[in-house]
Amino acid sequence: MGPAANVWVTLHRVGSDTAGAIDSTRSDAAGRYRFRYVPRGAGDAVYFASSTWDGIAYFTAPLRSANARDDAAEITVFDTTSRTFPLTVKGRHLIVSRPDSTDRRTIVEVFELSNDSLKALVSVDTTTLRPTWSVSIPATAMDVRVNDGDISPNAFVASNGRASVYSPIAPGIKQVAFTYKLPNSSFPLALTSEDGAVVFEVLLEEPQGSVSGQGFTAVEPVSLEGRNFKRSLAQDLKPDTRIVIELPSTGTPGRNLYIAALLAAIGFMMLLVLSRSMQRTASKRAGAAITPSLRPRESEAPLADRLAQEIAALDATYARQQEPSASVQQAYTTRRAELRAALAAELGQPFDSSESK
Repeated sequence: MGPAANVWVTLHRVGSDTAGAIDSTRSDAAGRYRFRYVPRGAGDAVYFASSTWDGIAYFTAPLRSANARDDAAEITVFDTTSRTFPLTVKGRHLIVSRPDSTDRRTIVEVFELSNDSLKALVSVDTTTLRPTWSVSIPATAMDVRVNDGDISPNAFVASNGRASVYSPIAPGIKQVAFTYKLPNSSFPLALTSEDGAVVFEVLLEEPQGSVSGQGFTAVEPVSLEGRNFKRSLAQDLKPDTRIVIELPSTGTPGRNLYIAALLAAIGFMMLLVLSRSMQRTASKRAGAAITPSLRPRESEAPLADRLAQEIAALDATYARQQEPSASVQQAYTTRRAELRAALAAELGQPFDSSESK
């Protein structure tokens, strides 16, 4: 497909003082658009552009300067399809807390879903509304809640032993994160990784716990937001792999999980892991800088384009962190420098490390 011509593009500003659209224009025949604006007001204000294509809104990453161009200002849009197809689970992260005073454990699940097609998947209303993605959850799960992220609470439903998403899923990676509570009597807990996963990580707050399943290996423990977790990891997990989590039958009630902070750290770290994995496995091709535009996605994007998109995704994810911890800040700075260096090398340009900060 060619450029998205004659499409409305809107410039937005979001700050602690005011928020809203500040200008709009139509793209030209080549899909290009231009805004002139002067940053104003609160210093924490973020600017970005958006456009709607086939009923779905798409956004740029936060514009880091008033002279944003090329990859930083590009909006990639997609046609839609209601024809269901499997999404790749790039990452699945499952966290199990200590039991609380009611003898229940908080479970956090984070999925990194990849739509590897060239179309945005949308739900369709036949006799009943069909979700764009769903996954099984334990029958004893209580108080199932979707967390802030890529999925609106209005597009998430938990019923009949499944958590389902009804929002559009565009090509690329989308994060789905939700929590629920399980009575301690639900353990040992048997789960099935329905669609497999490129990376499946299980974190247990109790060091006496264990994870068994084909491909799982115990690795170094990890500390997140001041909490210590025993860690088990599997890579390239096959569909329908059975996993069993065993925990002590009793234990000292733990503090409630700081869900928001924990999810922010986990989601950001998972993005770093996945971006490294995708960069390692990508075949190297000659890259060329692109003109800032609004255009449908092309297949087989050059490595330079994909590296630029990873930087934009990394920046957008980091911008959503309200109060990033020191570990998250360090991970962001390090990974952004790695991606900028790789992009400069791919384009045959010198790399200035000061530009990555």
